[in-house]
Amino acid sequence: MTAREEWLRAHDVAHLKEPGIVLNGRFEDRFEPRVWNWLRPWDFDSSFDVGLVGVGLSTTSILPTSCFAAPDALRLSTPSFTTYSPDFDVDLASMTARDLGDIAVPVLDQYEGLRRIEDTMSALWRASGDSFLVLIGGDHAITAPAARAFARTHPGQKLGLIHFDAHNDVRVMDHGPTNGTPIRQLLESGLPFSGKNLVQVGIHGFMNASYYKRWVEGQGGTIITGRQVRRTGIDAVIEQMVRIAGDGTDAIYVTVDVDVLELGYATGTGAATPEGLHPVDLYEALYALGQHPKVAAIDFVEHDPSRDVSAMTGRTMTGGLLSFLAGLFLRRNDGWRGYDPTPITHED
Repeated sequence: MTAREEWLRAHDVAHLKEPGIVLNGRFEDRFEPRVWNWLRPWDFDSSFDVGLVGVGLSTTSILPTSCFAAPDALRLSTPSFTTYSPDFDVDLASMTARDLGDIAVPVLDQYEGLRRIEDTMSALWRASGDSFLVLIGGDHAITAPAARAFARTHPGQKLGLIHFDAHNDVRVMDHGPTNGTPIRQLLESGLPFSGKNLVQVGIHGFMNASYYKRWVEGQGGTIITGRQVRRTGIDAVIEQMVRIAGDGTDAIYVTVDVDVLELGYATGTGAATPEGLHPVDLYEALYALGQHPKVAAIDFVEHDPSRDVSAMTGRTMTGGLLSFLAGLFLRRNDGWRGYDPTPITHED
């Protein structure tokens, strides 16, 4: 039995398969580490700081999508990125990041797929210790089972929600759980998610119902529209959202729907519009959230590679993930930012 098989059996993880794509660059400048050689498949033995989990479910989309392909699209984007950002002056090279693989979801049974996500993430969070897990969807339906899993594996903790999206995602459940219902599901789950600790950031466009706005606010939730972000500035929005989501809570779950972005930067999703956020504002928010001590889980959803143009949305989403990890790096390393590879030596 392999180390992987032994670990999965020991931790009761039944539905985690190997990463769909594994890249390995044969050439690399040792002074310029690349993400594709940094984010390696996990050996199921060594420790890691950050674990990536692919959750390619898309049969729960209200309109047909190919969001199932997003985890592999992110992996395919990694050769374009290094571990260092001059914007944040952070180098991730000394942070150990591992690709744990993908949750196997059936094509024809969305209820079974959602159950597998919750079961698998529950097992992974129980086993992960101090490691930080990042989920890559899939459509937004994955957030409800993933966040429920976090709540159930952290009993006694009150949880805040920060939700980046064009949509409120609180549709009624007439058609079952979909990518339009995850926030309603969490607020009605009976788990310690309270509307007063929900912040929805970037809601915009002629894509929402006034009824659902009133419903969110009736639960005590806060909605910060895309227009408000532009007029107020992202720094003030960051301060507001962490204050509300963190008020009296023990941990914060963050979910990022890529359609929160302006259409020109997010062609590869189902419902982007011109009123969305600029990626730079999203990156600033994610960088800040990575540093925040209460942020304990994050997912990125709704990238549809089949709609993308020149992999633009995929690259934008990967940049968002790395921006968050830059903040997490600072949180865990007391501000250490340097990377000093082994000096070049020359044989006589």
